[in-house]
Amino acid sequence: MTYNRSRMPMPGGQQYGEPPAYQESLSNPPPVPPRLGLRNPPSLPPRVPIVRELDIATRNMSNVKIDGNVNFDDVFRPDPPPDIFKASNHELNLPRNVDNKEMPVETNKFYGNMMVGSQTNPVWTHPYSLWWAKDSPHMGIAVAHIQASQRVFGPGSPPQYFFNPIGIKSLVFSSTDYTTADDFSLGFASLTHMSAQVFLRKNNDQYIRFPLVQGMGLITAIYHNLVPKLCTAVGIKSFQKVTSGNEQIKYKLLLENNVVWLLYVIVPGGCNIEITMQDANTLVGSASLDQCTMQIVANDAKDIDIAAGCYPIHCELDCSTEGDIGKYQFRYLTEGKSVCGKTLMFAFPHHVSNFTDEMHSQPIVCQLDSTIKGVMNSYLTDSFEMKVSIPKSLGFSPFTTISGKGNGVRYSSDVLEAVKKAASSEVNLDVSTESNLDSMYFSGKILAKYAWILYCCQYIIKEKDLVDCLLPKLKSAISRFADNHQVLPLKYDKTWGGIISSGTSSQDFGNSFYNDHHFHYSYHVIAAAIITKVDHDAGDNAWLLQNRAWVEALIRDYANPSEKDRFFPVFRSFDWFNGHSFAKGLFESGDGKDQESSSEDVNASYALKLWGLATENQPLIDIADIQLGILRTSVNMYFLYSDDNTVMPSAFIRNKVSGILFENKIDHTTYFGNELQYIQMIHAIPITPASSFVRTPKFVEEEWREKLSPIVNDIKDGWQGIIMLNAALFDPRISFNYFNTPEVFLDNGQSLTWSLAYSGAFL
Repeated sequence: MTYNRSRMPMPGGQQYGEPPAYQESLSNPPPVPPRLGLRNPPSLPPRVPIVRELDIATRNMSNVKIDGNVNFDDVFRPDPPPDIFKASNHELNLPRNVDNKEMPVETNKFYGNMMVGSQTNPVWTHPYSLWWAKDSPHMGIAVAHIQASQRVFGPGSPPQYFFNPIGIKSLVFSSTDYTTADDFSLGFASLTHMSAQVFLRKNNDQYIRFPLVQGMGLITAIYHNLVPKLCTAVGIKSFQKVTSGNEQIKYKLLLENNVVWLLYVIVPGGCNIEITMQDANTLVGSASLDQCTMQIVANDAKDIDIAAGCYPIHCELDCSTEGDIGKYQFRYLTEGKSVCGKTLMFAFPHHVSNFTDEMHSQPIVCQLDSTIKGVMNSYLTDSFEMKVSIPKSLGFSPFTTISGKGNGVRYSSDVLEAVKKAASSEVNLDVSTESNLDSMYFSGKILAKYAWILYCCQYIIKEKDLVDCLLPKLKSAISRFADNHQVLPLKYDKTWGGIISSGTSSQDFGNSFYNDHHFHYSYHVIAAAIITKVDHDAGDNAWLLQNRAWVEALIRDYANPSEKDRFFPVFRSFDWFNGHSFAKGLFESGDGKDQESSSEDVNASYALKLWGLATENQPLIDIADIQLGILRTSVNMYFLYSDDNTVMPSAFIRNKVSGILFENKIDHTTYFGNELQYIQMIHAIPITPASSFVRTPKFVEEEWREKLSPIVNDIKDGWQGIIMLNAALFDPRISFNYFNTPEVFLDNGQSLTWSLAYSGAFL
């Protein structure tokens, strides 16, 4: 079935033309909301990663030592969600054969395609993709690796998109017992935010287990009481046994596309097996064994041999901070044994750029192209350890990374007068009516807009009368949501574990199917954090006690850090391996998970920081700071393209931003239209104190010069206001001068008060 997305309201409440031709097919309901797949996939070009400085907020951290991990279990009490959220089952059931020990199941993670719809779309562990191939003659779990030379680019200069071909069955793990699509079923266990155990099962005694861990270097299949079969749709040009030991045999395959794959076969002690070529597309084992392990890798580097036999099954995340440095570490739990005692793991460019000295000292075993994030390096290791610069001084107050202006906010009397004039008008607007919408996203933007006005009234112009006017109005408006009396109330989904809209899957951008939760809820969290802070300093300090459980339920929905929380999955949105969030929820997609707005991803982590500050929750502050530090690196490699970007395809860099970033393609467009201002500025909204930490002055000035200044005067709606506030990230003067005039366009989530206060802070 094909679904088309309805038109999206644009800034200023205007409606713009039909969205681009995005669509997505689902083999079983639900109707798809706003995260749809391209009609024709786009393709990628080659690339080599280079480490570069991200101007002034980055420093060398390789020899800094940090002690003391963040305790993820100390962040929130794992209480049931508040009773205001009616508990119900989701209309989309969990797939068959899920054993997750009654814990919530992830909705936005890399293995999602195997759990929804047909269950046959690819999942990307990077640098590989895997999928359940049910189509004859090569049935099983298929594996592909796409080289940079295979990427496909769209038309235009710069090209609108690039993508990697999908469906190329380089190798397929199967069995001689697998003769029809109905012979085996898919099963799942140990579903975590960075790994999953997938089973291709004939029955309880005969099955193949596939540990899927992001970055795994050797694709591993453990056969139980089945005769192994390895197929390829590409064809085998040559096949040879290279070495044979007591328990491990190494084979080398050259496929018809001239790609070399190594195959390692590990058998239990005392057992024997031979792999022979049955025909030009098929290898077959000589026996059915229990615990026969087969591993493949799309490279023949000699050091891979000493990692063979060992494979990751799970990844533990550790985080810590010290001063303005944050550390995060992936610790891999492994099975099997290898000569080096470790396994082979691949790292993305943003990992490599933030490696510690110890990690940098490790030799690179081999390199493989990723789909859309440059070249991946592989290492013999059981952990990755990275350090990032974190925005320790970032809080509620305007913040900049412009050189020479980062020593604190200074307001002239003229700026303060302009802010006061704007605030005196805007506090009299009808917050309650304006925010009474059928969308958590748009209502959240309105509430956050007025919260920033409130912040300005209390802490910048310090006008008690204005605070006394706006604070009760904002409390009343947000109470509609805190009491769950909004147009589309939220409910607790017992099936997957989350707070979702009571609307249909096509309403509110697919919130009910877990699309965009970090976008939607972060605006409400920021509004709540500012209310909490102001109420503490200027009110009766009662609001936090009354509303804390509601706010933290929203946070736990998209950013719960604790594996002990039985009501929400761990880090639903933020993908610690990819270095950013994914917005797509329970919808299958031929190109995997995606995200359209890197800036609202930043806003989601910034919301955690502000709530942590408002409630004095240091572990939450630390998590937020580390996420922001990671985003500063990853966003500037994969979403925002400075002229010196060396990770993305050179031809594509001239787009300056990604547009929609999928796991398998990037398309310079949006889900709501193709206008250049939409595409560029969806990666800028909202402009907050956190914006400058990620959207560096260097990048913003380049984008202004190359993309925005030629069009800004012709835009006569709220997008002009967004562009001009974005300009404050590199030139506050031109931004302030724009807002300090009678004729100003504003986005419906943007106030004149905040625009003047932010742009005027660093003149």
